[in-house]
Amino acid sequence: NIIKFAKEFAISYLILLFPFLIVNGTLTGSFTAEPIVWYNENAILGIRVLTIPIEDFLYAFSLIILNIALVDFLIKLKNH
Repeated sequence: NIIKFAKEFAISYLILLFPFLIVNGTLTGSFTAEPIVWYNENAILGIRVLTIPIEDFLYAFSLIILNIALVDFLIKLKNH
């Protein structure tokens, strides 16, 4: 059921977004004088939320959605 999948994903993403912002923000300099991690500006789009490159949000998005999809697939496989 796509609605159930979307709901599970949205809840998971919103829950994980808070610690993601704290950790990634700290690493990229949102809460520190200097960033701990530097990104090569030629390797990213240059769009940032606070100091976090947008690619990091897309990466987190893909990790969560792929894990939920895998678990959903395995549950369906087991129930058949």
